Formats: sequence, structure tokens, C-alpha cells
Amino acid sequence: MYSIRNKLTLSIIVGMVVVLSMTTMLLYYLIAREAQTVFDTALLDKARAMISLTELDAEDGLEFDFTEGIMPEFEAEFNAQYYQVWELGIDPLLKSPSLAGQDLPRLETKLGEHQFADLDLADGRSGRLIAINFLPRLELEDDEVAGGSTDQQEIPVPQPLTLVLARERETLDRMLLSIGLLISTIMLLVAMVCGIMVRRMVGSGLIPLSSLARQVANIDESKLDLRLSRAGVQSIELAPIEDQINHLLERLQAAFERERRFSSNVAHELRTPLAELRTLSEVGKMVPDDRGQILDFFNDVADISKQMETVVLTLLELARSDAGLLRSDPEDIVLHEYCDLVWQQSVAEMSNARQMVNRIPGDLVINTDREKLGMILSNLFTNAVSYSPLDAEVRVEIEMQNNRVAIQVSNVTIDLVQEDIIHMKDRFWRKHKAHLAVGHSGLGLALVEALARIMGLKVNLRLDDQRDFLVTISGLSAA
Repeated sequence: MYSIRNKLTLSIIVGMVVVLSMTTMLLYYLIAREAQTVFDTALLDKARAMISLTELDAEDGLEFDFTEGIMPEFEAEFNAQYYQVWELGIDPLLKSPSLAGQDLPRLETKLGEHQFADLDLADGRSGRLIAINFLPRLELEDDEVAGGSTDQQEIPVPQPLTLVLARERETLDRMLLSIGLLISTIMLLVAMVCGIMVRRMVGSGLIPLSSLARQVANIDESKLDLRLSRAGVQSIELAPIEDQINHLLERLQAAFERERRFSSNVAHELRTPLAELRTLSEVGKMVPDDRGQILDFFNDVADISKQMETVVLTLLELARSDAGLLRSDPEDIVLHEYCDLVWQQSVAEMSNARQMVNRIPGDLVINTDREKLGMILSNLFTNAVSYSPLDAEVRVEIEMQNNRVAIQVSNVTIDLVQEDIIHMKDRFWRKHKAHLAVGHSGLGLALVEALARIMGLKVNLRLDDQRDFLVTISGLSAA
């Protein structure tokens, strides 16, 4: 296990440290490059100034005005600067007093060009030099410039000179070090402040998640009716999670309710027949020699057992339907013949004088689940027989609309009223007289509703003005 808060905070801080470090290095690089450029420019300017003080005279030859004490930095013992001049890049001509018996490195440069390099100075300090190759300025008299002399041999020819100028760079290095330390310190402080702010902001941002976790922790199997609340502005990221958890709780609550309802229904419906079986067994013990009465007891036991089996199987089908375990498997069915078959198999024995009037065309073929349609028709026929007088007819008709078939089962009722219609799909609802009927559990129309829902059909119950009770199953497809 790990903490999302700590991991998120650490990831953000590490990312910020990486970004700030790269920013620090880039900023330091840009500043150092600019400082180096300024330093080199100053060194180049001074070298050019020294070149401007170098001249070639026809009488006196090369003259270096910067050797006459006008630049004391080349003679100082401390913080001294250095220079050295070569002719034709080979023959040493002149060097600063600060060099004493040492020489500066001589770099090969082309005429009019220059280059920089780092070095260790004579006194051990870190330094930087510039080597520049130039022609000395030719100094002519006025009459020579005016052409007063025609002897071209008297005018000297300048030879390339190489000037190497060096100075310490420790000042630059210390400044760059101070700048680097300053930038690093600032970036470190920024990282620390940002780290504190990030931790607090991450903690604040995760408050809704912590609240969600506390709400979920308070829900157990005894509190499935609780739902996650949404106080204040809802988070876009958490809203789908809360919705899914609430939907899951609804499904769990429904599943638990189905289990409780199933257990309660089974206990309620089996209590009476089990008591009857116990009574029959006790009475049977009292008359062990009465064979005829014993046979009656066994017949009663068979009827009660059949009733119990019907209740249990119906409840199991309803439980499977509620759990979404039933699936529709359609096939072609000749509806007229199938209705007759279901009538004979389900209610022919209990119908007495009641008859089914089948008004379905003999050539009508529909495509639906045979087994589930048989269970629906069987329950509708049983319900019609239970709620109709002895000489009544149970009518089966169809209505066609755009290749859709609706089956209508109708019968004259005994004592149903309009208020009963809204309860007839409830489980274990039974009218008083039907409640006394053997084998009538009050689950028939509830099972019809569940099976129709699986098959994509609709069930409509209606009591018309002629006291006819009509059940319409719509949505069937003609083959």
C-alpha cells in the first residue's frame, strides 16, 4: 500500500526540482557566457589600445609607447598583468617587467586575427590571454608623406608582430561563483517554498477523495440504503466514481432485498403446507389400520407437495429473473396450436365447465421464446380460470399492428374490482376466494411480468365496463 498524497507530492516536487535545476544551469550558463564575453571584450580593447601605441619609425625603428611607465599594471608585483611581443611570430622583441624571466605562451594566429585562451600566470593565478597578429603603424615625416623623398629604400617595410596580453581571471571566476551560489540559493528557497505549497495544495485537492473514502468506510451490509452525498461543487473526476458506487450500492441493496424477500416468501408460503403435512402425519399415526383414510392422507400429501413445488419453482424463476440470469431464446411458433397445447397441459383438468375460445388464426407464426411464452400463457390461463365463474369462457385473441402481435386473454370476473388491478402484479396478492384455491400461490402475474420483461414484451391489465378482465401481452414479432 502507498499514499497517493505522498506519491503525488513527491512526484511534483521531484519534477519541480528537475525543472528548477535545469533553469538554474541554463541561467548560470547564459550569465557566465555574457560575463566571459564582456571580460574578453575588455581584454581585446586593451590589446587594440596597446597596438595603437606601437609604431614603426624610419629612423628609430619600432617604438612601444606602453613601455614608458604609462601602464603600471605591467610592472606591479601584485595583481600584475602581462604582455609579450614577437616579430614574425618567432623572434621575441619585448615583454612586460612583470614576466621577469618567464615567457607567455605564443599562439599561432593569422594576420589581423586574434584568439583567446586560459592559462596559469607566472604568479600562479588563473588567467586569460589574447593573442593578436598585427602590422605596426608606420610613422612617416611630413616631407616623406608629401613625396619629398624619392628613395623608396629609406621607407621601412612593417613586419607582422604578435602581441600576447594576459591578465588574471580570478575576479571573474569569483563573480561567477557568487552568481552561481546566489542563483542556487534562490532556486533552493523557491523549491522549498513550492514544496510546502505543493503539499498543502495536494492535501487540499485530495479532501474530496478523503471525504469519499470516509463515506464508503461507513457503509456495510446493514447500511446499503446509504448513498454517497455531494456537498458543494462536485468534482468532475470524482462524479463518475460516486455515481458508479451509488449504482453499485443500489444493485447490492436490490440483491439483498431479493434474497430477503425470497427467504421471507418461501418461509411464508411453505409454513401452511408444512403444517398441514405435519397434521396429516400425526392423524395418520392415530389410524394406522384405516387403509382408506391412509390413502386419502397420501393423496392430500401429494397435492400439498405439488403446491409446495409450484411455489418454490416459481420463486426460483422470479429470483433468476430479478438477478438477470434468464435469457430469451426465440424460435418460430404456430400460435393457435401452441395456445391449445398449453391449455391442455396446464388447466384442462381444473377448468371444469370453463372452455377456451381460441380466436387466433391457424396460420399465424410468431418468433419468440417457446418455454417462456408457455409459462406466461399457463399462468394467464390459470389466473383466468381462478377468477371466472364455472360456465365462463376464456377467450384468446390477437391484435396485429405493423408486423407486431399482441395476445389478449380475457374472461368474465367473479368479484374483481378496479382497485384490485393495481395489486394483481404484486407477489402473493390473492383475492379471498382465490386464496382458498388449492395450488394458487399469488405469484402467477408477477412471474408473467418478469418473463415478459426478459422477452422485451409489455403486460397490460384491464377491467372493462362489462366486468371482463383482459390481459394483453404486446410486442411479439410475427415470423
